[in-house]
Amino acid sequence: MKTSETIWIQISMTCIKISLVVMVVLFIRQDYPAVVGLLLGTVAAVVKFYFLANSLTKSMEMSSSKASTYSYTRYIMRQVFTAGVLIVAVFVDSINFFWAVGGILLPQAVIVGGQVYESIKAYLKLSRKTG
Repeated sequence: MKTSETIWIQISMTCIKISLVVMVVLFIRQDYPAVVGLLLGTVAAVVKFYFLANSLTKSMEMSSSKASTYSYTRYIMRQVFTAGVLIVAVFVDSINFFWAVGGILLPQAVIVGGQVYESIKAYLKLSRKTG
């Protein structure tokens, strides 16, 4: 079974790889605010995802009442962090807000995309055995 640290690293590396490819394309198109927005959003997403993995690991070692309070406060802190990043993206002209949002949502897309890929792969493997 994978640890939360292993999962965090795997998802973060996938996000970084996707972001780098998209940033190169945006850089070639000379859309520098989009590059900066995606960079900001991706960094924020990786940091948020690290905080999530860290809080899950720590809360598993606590009693249920302490874990509940700890998890809730960490959740609020992650949301405030996200709001801060988005506020910066809104008010700084050299940052594209929509690309920053895209970077922040990238881990969710990687997780869902990975699950869809694994489901399709399992379905095709099963259909080959029965076919």
